[in-house]
Order: sequence, then C-alpha cells, then structure tokens
Amino acid sequence: MKTFLTILLATTICIIGYSQKKPKVNKIEPALKEGNYSEAKMIVDEAVIYEKTKDDPEVWFLRGQVYAALDTANNEPGALEESLKAFDKALELDPEQKKISSVDFATGSVVNVESKKQGYYAYYYNKAISDYNDQSFEGAAENFEMAFYIMPSDTNAILNAAYAASAAELNEKAKANFEKAYKAGSTDKNIFLQLYNYAIKEEDLEKGLDAIQKGREVYPDDVDFMKYEVNLYIQLKKTEEARKGLEEAIAADAGNVDLLFSMGVLQEEIGNVDTAIEYYKKAISIDPNHFNSNFNYAVYVFNRANEMMKERNALNYKEEEKIDELTAKINAQLEEALPLWEKLYSMNSTDQTVLETLGYIYTNLEMDDMADKISDELDAVKG
Repeated sequence: MKTFLTILLATTICIIGYSQKKPKVNKIEPALKEGNYSEAKMIVDEAVIYEKTKDDPEVWFLRGQVYAALDTANNEPGALEESLKAFDKALELDPEQKKISSVDFATGSVVNVESKKQGYYAYYYNKAISDYNDQSFEGAAENFEMAFYIMPSDTNAILNAAYAASAAELNEKAKANFEKAYKAGSTDKNIFLQLYNYAIKEEDLEKGLDAIQKGREVYPDDVDFMKYEVNLYIQLKKTEEARKGLEEAIAADAGNVDLLFSMGVLQEEIGNVDTAIEYYKKAISIDPNHFNSNFNYAVYVFNRANEMMKERNALNYKEEEKIDELTAKINAQLEEALPLWEKLYSMNSTDQTVLETLGYIYTNLEMDDMADKISDELDAVKG
C-alpha cells in the first residue's frame, strides 16, 4: 500500500499593523482663517477619531467652527447640524469652558462656544432681515428658521419666520412656525390670533377654539379672548360652556355691550326670552345706539304683534268681535314697536330687514304716505 503524505506548506501571513497618523491639529485654525475649508475639514475629521485627540474639547470646538464655515460659505449639506453637534460636544467635554475659551486681544471680547454660536446665529438672522426687506419672504422665513435652529432660546426668530411665511402665503409653514413659537415659550398675543384665523379659514372651529384657549391660558383676563371663546362655544352648540364664559367675561367687563348682547342671544337660544330681553335692555341703557341690541329688542316687540296676527288669521270671519278685539291689541303692539324700528331706521336706513318691517308696520297702521316712502326706498336698496 502506498502511503501518500500530504505536506502542508505553512504559509506565513504577515499582518501589517496599521499605525494611524497623528492629525496636524495645529493646522486647522490657519486653514480655517485662510479659507481652506476642505483642508480644515479633512484634518478635523481625522482629529475627532484619533485616539489621543478624540476627547479634546478644543478639537471639537474647532470642528464646530469648520462646519459652520462649510455651511455659510459653501452651503454644504448637513454642515449646520454637524457644527452644532460639535459645539455641544465641546461643552460636554469642557462644561466650564476652561480650554475652549479665550480673549480676542484685538477686540477684548471673549471667544467661546456661546460667542461663536451667537455669530453664527447673527449671520442667518441678518440674512433673513435682508431677504425680508427685499420682499423675498420665502427666503426670509427659511433664514429665520435657521437662526432659531442655532439659537432656540430666541423665540423672536421663529416668530419672524412665521410672519415671513405668512407674507409668502406659505400657510402650512406659517402655522407650523407659530406653533413652534408657542411651544418655545413665546407669549405674543398674535400667535393665538393667527392660529385662530387659519383655523376659521379652514372652517375648523375646534382647532380655532384650541388656539383661543391656549391664548386664554397666557392671558386669562383678556376680554377679547373671552369673546372669541364664547363665540366659538355658541357656534359649536356648547351652550353651557358659552354661558359660563359669558358670565366670566361680563364680570370682567360689565360695561361691554357686545358681551351683554351675546348673553341675550344665548338666553334666547336656550328659551329664556325674558332674561334675553333684560340683557338687550341693559346693553341699550349703556349704549343707546347699539344696533344689534336695539334690533333684537325691536324684533321681540314686533313678534308679539305677529303672534296675535296669526291668532287673528286663524279665526272664522264670523267671529267679528274677537277679530276686532285682536286688531285693537295688534295695533297697540305695532304702535309700541314703531318707534323702535324708526330708531333702527335712523341708525341704518339701507338695512333691508328694517325697511321691510317698518313698511309693514306703516301699512298696518294705515300710515300710507310713510308706507309709500319706505316702499320706494326699499326698491332703491334692492336695485
């Protein structure tokens, strides 16, 4: 038997150890000052992974500056985010900024993370203002957003971004920025009013109510917000909430005739007509020329005559005594209503409902000359 010997040739594998080259950190700042951003980037990218420099706050501080320059000078994608991450890392490694803080002897100003971020922020903020003044509103909105991204404690930037987006008719962007401003802590009253207006345009009453209620949290005693809230409650058929809101608003501003009128309307809606009339009269006592309160009160008085007319019309023509009795009462009621409608006419002589009702009263009271005059005016209004 032949024996086959397999000879294994030992192959020596030489593993060549790769020795990472030490990055020239001292070259980063000169390259940055000379505008050699690609060189500065290459060195600083190596430095943040090199074992002996990866935890050096000065390296991360320089990286923040390099990427800020790549963003503002070269508009390099993602550079803004990398810059801010680097600045944050520098602060994490040196919270008291002992190694990453210096004094610029030419100006006497302190150079540290805050000052660099402030300059970075100012670059975008000033760019946004320039765009806005040039009526480049979309660009202004974007640059204000960038400024806010760098300095999220400045709610003024994101609020301006919202106004710029609104001017550019970028409604979704505007709404998002108003929301950001609110969440960032801005208490500007217009935030809530703008969000309310957008919601109303979209016919989203619930969203409008949410905006106003957020405003009320910041301005609990603001009567305008109270009125908006009550109006929305009424439209949403949230009667009890509306009543409580009106009571609170009236308590805060007892002489506000619009609030008194609104309470009157609400009381009518829930069937408390007598209470409603009291509120209309109270509003009129404060402002005798408050049109809406005068109008609703005049309607109430006229409707009493109208109800009797319906009763009279339902009678048999043979019931002459009852007809005469009701006619006398109707005329007395119309005579009570007449000065109320004449007052409305004096306040607005082109209101079609006023003209029609006044003409009807004049006709029924056989004041023919006045009825003819009002008829001609009504024809002119209708065209």
